[in-house]
Amino acid sequence: MVQKSRLRVGAVSFLNTKPLIYPLLNKELETDIVLSVDVPSRVATFLSEGKLDVGLIPIVEYFRVNPSDTKYCILPDISIASHGSVRSIQLFSRVPIQEIRRIALDTSSRTSIVLLKVLLAEKYGISPAFTTCAPTVIPSTALQNRQYPPFEAVLLIGDPALRHFGSTEYSVDLGEAWYKLTGLPFVYACWVARKKAHLGNLSQVLLQSKTRGIEQIPEIARIEAKRLGFPEKLCLNYLQHHIKYDLGEAEIAGLELFYKYAVKNDLAPPDRRLSFVTS
Repeated sequence: MVQKSRLRVGAVSFLNTKPLIYPLLNKELETDIVLSVDVPSRVATFLSEGKLDVGLIPIVEYFRVNPSDTKYCILPDISIASHGSVRSIQLFSRVPIQEIRRIALDTSSRTSIVLLKVLLAEKYGISPAFTTCAPTVIPSTALQNRQYPPFEAVLLIGDPALRHFGSTEYSVDLGEAWYKLTGLPFVYACWVARKKAHLGNLSQVLLQSKTRGIEQIPEIARIEAKRLGFPEKLCLNYLQHHIKYDLGEAEIAGLELFYKYAVKNDLAPPDRRLSFVTS
């Protein structure tokens, strides 16, 4: 008898994903998957290379995939999103945003980099130069050094952004800036599957995990606060009030508008469409 292969599922390792995957990590649900966690950029790479069947990936990677090569589809009703301030995607600066000439970009970020470039063009009307930095950079220290590296601002995402929140004189919360520009939620990541993958009941399992995980947010906040060295209140407030986990009509409208802006600014290829897994 040929043994059925297990689905390879990859998720982002940040605090904001834990309510989606906590029951899976704790094996509270009976599943036939192999779950791994990593930074967003690596999860996206592994999915595109066929090392994963399903990944919680930065949404810009869905739009960037070559339609004549690997085709993707989005699993319904689940996302990592914000309806305003997100806190965990921050542009830290030592000067007002209009005076920024060079920005260092967190190498673990992809959607956030595109969102930043869209906001700089559409909301602030500036076009600074860019360089890269490790997600371990300390903004307050790096930005004090006017000689090297030569940048006025740093983009950090995820747990590093939370760790350094409020540490510089100027900052921009990208979720808040997007909401003020558009009035729509911003979707940072979705569960995305390779179209050739045989998903079985995975959509239902992930929805069950999301429902249970949201109920367990106080427990998640307590555990993750200790692991990250954050105040428990910060983690609880972040997960309950800043991160949203649905993918409804408003979130899809935000996705579509983001894609239009990305194409307009040559940050994503044209002629892509949202395609969803159907049960």
